Amino acid sequence: MRVKGDTMEKDTVLKELEKLSGGSGDIVCAGENMWRSRKPEYASFTEALRESIRGHDVRGSILIAADSDIIWASGTRSMDIDGETVTPLTTYEIGSITKMFTALVVMKLIGEGKLAPGDRVTEFFPGFEKAGKMTVYDLMHMRSGLVDFAGDCDVFFHNDKALVDAFDEGEITDEVFLEHLKALDLTFEPGSRMEYCNTNYVLLAMIIEKLTGKSYRENVRERIFIPAGMGASSADTWGDVTSVPEKCGYMKELHTARGAGDIHTNALDLLRFDRAFFGEKIASREEKAAMLDFIDGYGCGWEISSRYADTILHDGDTNAYSALNAVFHPEGKRCYLIMQSCCSGDDEEEESVAPAGGEAFNQYRLIFGLCAQYLL
Repeated sequence: MRVKGDTMEKDTVLKELEKLSGGSGDIVCAGENMWRSRKPEYASFTEALRESIRGHDVRGSILIAADSDIIWASGTRSMDIDGETVTPLTTYEIGSITKMFTALVVMKLIGEGKLAPGDRVTEFFPGFEKAGKMTVYDLMHMRSGLVDFAGDCDVFFHNDKALVDAFDEGEITDEVFLEHLKALDLTFEPGSRMEYCNTNYVLLAMIIEKLTGKSYRENVRERIFIPAGMGASSADTWGDVTSVPEKCGYMKELHTARGAGDIHTNALDLLRFDRAFFGEKIASREEKAAMLDFIDGYGCGWEISSRYADTILHDGDTNAYSALNAVFHPEGKRCYLIMQSCCSGDDEEEESVAPAGGEAFNQYRLIFGLCAQYLL
């Protein structure tokens, strides 16, 4: 629950951080809108982190934690809707980090026997002959050959400016979306290789709705948000982001992008998700293993870091926001790094551990590198 007012907000942050540290009382203030663990084993890391954040104008919310400790939390140099500096309680758009939530709902439907990884996409979308042998497994692992509606919007809507504008304003229906998708040729044979594509996860969201008779929003809420205790999170919901964007505006195409990039949440709730997922409280051991069955570096909403060993992650980038959810030592003594920012990427990078390019990439690379140095 958000509490308005700078002093009350900070008191609330501290209380929530203490809860997530098991009520140990180990959290202390490290400066303006910064909190750290007082445990000696983290001292050199948190001091280096504090100096880096201050010295490099890092903006946004950061949370670093283990399964039983909060190591670091901060909010700097960005504003929330009350005109206060952001904190780990501030809600942001998280873009493609949404995909790990969608994949988990799909895994649960598989576990319930309502779906199988080998089910053909054509079973759910009649008239989509061009999908051929494409399967649910291909969608989840980015191996479908579909055109990316987000990356190639002009191609997806056949260079129809009116439709592209309607999409940007969130006015495209599922029927129009599917009509244009079915008319497009695949970019490669399904299952032959991995190529990142947001369209895969939009179709998975539609399949979830077809199988359950409930909205994607309801499925994510009932199957993940509630059991994980994520009270500040939402799916396919407009108007609940409490960060103020510095470029562009809030994402309008939420419903069309549901399943691929529609979730809003804060750093503390993302940590609740990570702990519940890896602790097998919202996912069975089998569901977790299936999601982390990486092929060509991609699992189901998770990627293997190409920079650092024993690290998995997924980033997210919308017009106004960037976010990163990374896990060090996923099979051992885990540490979690969560970053959210209103700096969006704008330059291409050949290899990234965060949203590609621009200010967000530079800030995330700095913090990610420090975490790798001290936590790996």
